[in-house]
Amino acid sequence: MSEKSQMEPTVHSYRVDGMTCEGCVRAITAAIQSAAPAARVEVDLDGHRVRVEGAGEQVVAKAAQDAGFEYRGVVEEVGSD
Repeated sequence: MSEKSQMEPTVHSYRVDGMTCEGCVRAITAAIQSAAPAARVEVDLDGHRVRVEGAGEQVVAKAAQDAGFEYRGVVEEVGSD
């Protein structure tokens, strides 16, 4: 494993259905960051994707469900050579 890969956290993209507006973006972001305050969250409404750095799948799944969305699973993993 290279020094670079040890220093860069793994980023995951998850499929989350039910997000339709900026209010949904704020809700899912707040739910994830409530459980993992240091997490970086990016939401793609059109693609129904949530990209997260700094929080694992269980945290994201629970946060999505608690916020009223349908968690569908991992879509891709970035930065884990």
